[in-house]
Amino acid sequence: MRVGLITLGCDKNTVDNEYLAGVLEDRGCTVFFEKEIETGIVLDAVVVTTCGFIGDAKRQSVERMVELADRKRETGNPKHLYVAGCLAQRYASDLLKEIPEIDGIVGVGQFETLANLILGDSTQPCIAVIAPPQVDIYRFMRRKRSEHTPHAFLKIADGCNHHCTFCAIPRMKGAVRSVPPDILLEEARLLLKQGVKEFNLVAQDISVYGQDRWKDYRLSHFLRGLCALPGDFWVRCLYCYPGGVKNDLIEVIREEPKIVPYLDIPLQHLDPEILRRMKRPYREVNTFDLVKRLREAIPDLTLRTTMIVGFPGESSQAFKHLLEGIRKIRFDRLGVFQYSREEDTPAVKEARQVSKPTRERRWHTILETQAEISAELNHARIGQRTRVLVEGFDASRKQWFGRSPAEAPEVDGSIFLDTMGNIAPGTFVNAEISAAEIFDVIARPILQ
Repeated sequence: MRVGLITLGCDKNTVDNEYLAGVLEDRGCTVFFEKEIETGIVLDAVVVTTCGFIGDAKRQSVERMVELADRKRETGNPKHLYVAGCLAQRYASDLLKEIPEIDGIVGVGQFETLANLILGDSTQPCIAVIAPPQVDIYRFMRRKRSEHTPHAFLKIADGCNHHCTFCAIPRMKGAVRSVPPDILLEEARLLLKQGVKEFNLVAQDISVYGQDRWKDYRLSHFLRGLCALPGDFWVRCLYCYPGGVKNDLIEVIREEPKIVPYLDIPLQHLDPEILRRMKRPYREVNTFDLVKRLREAIPDLTLRTTMIVGFPGESSQAFKHLLEGIRKIRFDRLGVFQYSREEDTPAVKEARQVSKPTRERRWHTILETQAEISAELNHARIGQRTRVLVEGFDASRKQWFGRSPAEAPEVDGSIFLDTMGNIAPGTFVNAEISAAEIFDVIARPILQ
C-alpha cells in the first residue's frame, strides 16, 4: 500500500507520525510525507494527524480534513482517509458526522491500531477506535524521518498532570507517561547513525520526566546518559514547567558540554493574580528570582518563554504588569498567544472574558515589544564568536543558514553565513557574528 502522512500541530505529532511511518514501512507499506503528497502521487490511504490545542489549530485540522475528503470524493485519490491525534481523540463522533468520507479514526498514541485499520478490510464501514487518552511508548519503534534535517526531536514523555485552567491537553493526551531511557537511547543511537547532530528534548513538560515510573530516575539522569553517547552532537531542553527547574537540572546543563545553554520555560504570564487563576506557579516560583538564578548559574544562557494575553479577568493593570516584566527580564526569545476559549476547561466559564479587539491589541503590543528587545540583543551579539550547525541553503538570500546554541529549530531565528563556499548541511562551523536583523543574524565563517 502507498500511504501518505500529514502532520499538523506540534513537534510531538511529528515524532508520532515518524513512529507510524516506521510501523507501516516495516509492514510492507510505502510511506510518503506532505511534500511528496502534494505532487499528486496516487495513494491508497492518507492519515491526517490532527492538533486540538487552540481554536486556530483546530480550524486548520478541520480544513485539511475537508480538503482531503473533497479530493477523495471527486478524484478517488486518496482511496481512503484516516484521522488520528488530539482532535480525533476529543471530537471523534462530531468529525465522523460532519465528514462522512473518513474511513477510520483513532485517538492519540494508537500506532498499531491505526496501522491495523489501514491494512485491514477496506470494505467495512468507517471504524472509530477511541481508547482512553494515553501515549505510552513501551517498546522501541523505528522512526522513518519526515525530513532529513541535522536536528531531530526526541519525545521523552507525553501527557500532562498539570491542571492549567486554560488548557485541554490533559483531556486529549491523558496523564504523563515517560518513555523508558533504554528505548530513548536506542532511538538516539539510530538517529546519530542517520546524521542527526542535535537532539531537542520535548514533552508537555520535560521537567517531570521519570516521576511517573521510577523512584530515583529523573531528567538529569537521562541527560547524563544521553550525553555519554559517542559523537559530536548537541542536546537542547525544551518545554520545562517553571516549577520543575531544580538544582539537579541546572547542574547538569552547566556541567555537560553537549547540552547547549538554552532553556524553554513557558511562563504564560507574569501577573500573580492571573497566574493564580491560571493555576500556574505563583507562590512557589518567583519568576524574577528564577531567571536571575538561572542566568547566574549558566553562562551564556538563552532563555525562551511563551505568554498568553487576554486571559479572562486580565485587567489593564495585569497586562501592564506583564509588559513591564517582559521589558525588565528581556527574554532572548518570546512567543505570545491570544487566549483561546476551550471547551470543558475552567477558564471558559469565567465571566470576565476579554474582548477580541483587546486581545489582539495586547498581542500586537507584546510582539512589538519583543521585536525591539530581540533587535537590541542581536545587535549586541555583533563581534561574538559562536559554533553554528549548518542546516541548508536559502535560495532567496543566496546564503547558507544554520543555528547556534542560542537558536532552537522552527521557533527561533537563523544565522545566515556570509560565504561563497559550499558547506554540507549537518556540518558544525565556527563563525563570527558580523551583522544583526530583528530575529536573525549574519556571520562570517572563521577559517581554521
